[in-house]
Order: sequence, then C-alpha cells, then structure tokens
Amino acid sequence: MHFYQWLVPLIAIFYMGRIVRQYLQQKRLVGSMLIWLLFWMTVSLLAILPDFVSINIAEFLGFKSNINAVIFVALGFLLIFMFYLSATVEKLEHQVTDIVRNLALENHRLKEELNEVKKLQNEDSPSS
Repeated sequence: MHFYQWLVPLIAIFYMGRIVRQYLQQKRLVGSMLIWLLFWMTVSLLAILPDFVSINIAEFLGFKSNINAVIFVALGFLLIFMFYLSATVEKLEHQVTDIVRNLALENHRLKEELNEVKKLQNEDSPSS
C-alpha cells in the first residue's frame, strides 16, 4: 500500500468530522453536509482502491481508459457544483436586491413621516 492510500483517508476523516461538527453547530445545511460527506468518502475510496473503482467506472461508462473515465466523471461533478453555486449566488443576489429595495422604501416612508411631524410641530409652535 502506498503512502497516499493511508494519508488521503486520514485527511478525509478529519474533514468529515469537521463537516459534521459544522452541521451540529448549525453552520451547514443537511444537503451541503451530505454532498461533502459523499465527496470525501468517494475520495477515500479512490485512494484506497484506485484501480478497482476507476476500472468499474470506465466499464460502466464505456471508456477504454480508466483514467479518462475518472477525469470525465470529475469534470461532470465540477460542472454540477458550478451550476449549484451559480444558482445559489443568483438566489442570494435576488434576496439582497429585495432587501435593499424594501429598506429604501421604508427609509423614504420614515423620512416623509418625519417631515410631516416637523411641519405639524412648526404649525403648532407660537409665532414670534
């Protein structure tokens, strides 16, 4: 067994523990936690049994070379993550825009009310 076949699972266990701890502290959502746990388990499995996993992926997808199959699958997952992240960023941008609009409208309403109160106070005060 090579050095990386011991090191990678140890690193994965560390990060998996960290992810679970973040979930328990409510810093991470369930979906995010599951995705990252699956990622680290897959990385560990690839490190421990690289030939077995890559050959099975190649046979399943119909690739002649197992390394091409692994690269293809990795690129596919990267594209899926990219889509997920861009959708999340877009959703957050819409939420920020809505919040800023609501704050601006509320600020404008409060300024108008303040001006009305000042006018009423000026009308009620005795003239010199």
